[in-house]
Amino acid sequence: MEEINDKKKQKLEKLYNKYKYKNHEKFIIAKSARKTIRYIERNTISFPNTYKVLKNNIITNCYNILENIYRANIFQDINDKKEVVVSIQMLNFYLEEALRKELINNKKFESYVNHLLELDKMVRSWFYYEKSV
Repeated sequence: MEEINDKKKQKLEKLYNKYKYKNHEKFIIAKSARKTIRYIERNTISFPNTYKVLKNNIITNCYNILENIYRANIFQDINDKKEVVVSIQMLNFYLEEALRKELINNKKFESYVNHLLELDKMVRSWFYYEKSV
């Protein structure tokens, strides 16, 4: 019986080591973006098929935000940083459209916008910090 528990512990430890945060994933802005993406994606899956394009645009834009954050962090390119801000603004527009078409309620929209506003503030302060250094 104890042998089985040891095997389970080893298996769980392997899984933990495989999925634990690596150094590049300790990046606070990326962590916040991942949290926001998961939150938005989880709630937009239930959109009807007639609004499939809007749903795909929302999800694609979420992933573009994260991708551009990583690009901006690695390459230190100002254009990648600008792309993050543009993607956040576009995502905000798509969410407004979802609200207008009554796919999400006002409370969820406010929650999404607050998450995006927090992310936008973090990204913009990161830009100002990079300019000053």
